[in-house]
Amino acid sequence: MTDLADRQARAQMALWQDHLRAVSDRGDPYAQLLRAPEDPYPLYEHVRARGPLHRSGLGVWVTASHKLANKVLRDKRFGVRRADGTKAPEFMPFDNSMLGLDPPEHTRLRKLSVPSLNPRRLQRWTPVAEQVSDELIDRILAGRAEFNLMSAFAQQLPLRVIGDLVGIPQRHRRSFFQLSRRMAYLLDGVASVEVARDVRAAIAEMTVMFTDIIAERRADPADDLISDLLPAVDDGRLAMDELVPLCMFLPLAGTETTVNLIGNAVRALLRHPEQWEMFKADPSLAPAVVQETLRYDTPVQQYRRIAHTDVELDGHLVPAGTELAICAGAANRDPEVYSAPERFDITRESGPDTLSFSAGIHFCLGAALARIEAEIALVALAARLPDLRRVGQVRRRDSFIIRGMLQFPVAVR
Repeated sequence: MTDLADRQARAQMALWQDHLRAVSDRGDPYAQLLRAPEDPYPLYEHVRARGPLHRSGLGVWVTASHKLANKVLRDKRFGVRRADGTKAPEFMPFDNSMLGLDPPEHTRLRKLSVPSLNPRRLQRWTPVAEQVSDELIDRILAGRAEFNLMSAFAQQLPLRVIGDLVGIPQRHRRSFFQLSRRMAYLLDGVASVEVARDVRAAIAEMTVMFTDIIAERRADPADDLISDLLPAVDDGRLAMDELVPLCMFLPLAGTETTVNLIGNAVRALLRHPEQWEMFKADPSLAPAVVQETLRYDTPVQQYRRIAHTDVELDGHLVPAGTELAICAGAANRDPEVYSAPERFDITRESGPDTLSFSAGIHFCLGAALARIEAEIALVALAARLPDLRRVGQVRRRDSFIIRGMLQFPVAVR
């Protein structure tokens, strides 16, 4: 980034922050959410009080309704880019993988990726996740009684598993982990110019690394995502400049969801001792714990969609090109859909699907793997660290999109 571009970015960021602060100070709940409060859930109720759909003072349409959010996520009149293919204004770099594309490009890339990530094939990663969980807990038990659950366990497990699934050689694993942590800020939304610069640098380094890995996999194919996709490059269905971002950003998005699903589940269980005891006595409740965590404290709190044409929703006209914010964290606590939604209850009867993995064409391809890993992780923690307890202050990520922790100090004895 040139000095001029850097100054322009800083000025644009300053203008945005001033505008956000002014609208927030006027009591706009959505603007207040974008300032990443420690607890967003009271603000979600203020959003809900304004009706199923309302326009924020920031110009964005906002919904906390499960019914309406689910409808929008499945509506092909909305996309993640404008109808002309351009992105909405933002201060973080994005990618040209399917995470940031609409049909037909998105459809083509998703179709190519599905075989490697279908639930039946993902089952083969169960023993890998079990082995990694045990190795990480062995290391925890051999160390200090107090540790950060996020860095010692929750971050490590998904990255180890996804490294095998994608096809990252062992010599690149440490770099992959470090670069992934730097790139994770990409998912947090608006950030500083300095963070944006570091993310771009991490993307550049990751691009070089994956270019090397892809060349190695071409010479020596294996049972992994990269090897699965290389034939599509050879026959022209996939471009190399699409494969590299796909290999970078699919693991990033899937890993971040799983990391925070594990962390949020453990925190919710420890804050509800009777349910922690119930789960330890009956590990078969693991799927229920995961499902309730996804509803109660979802790792991905918000999605953005852009109207590709004028759309009438709930009696309002949403003009083409307008952004719509879907508050998934609020929709998953919609009292019209879930009884006593503010209560964490692992015995809750199954209800409508949560929106924790989105819905429609952008439904998370790694949802099944995230559930598998989280269930295995929770069972291992309950069995081998039954006296787990929090011993210090939690430090959360400064994000209005990702709901997760950086520091979760716990002790095992």
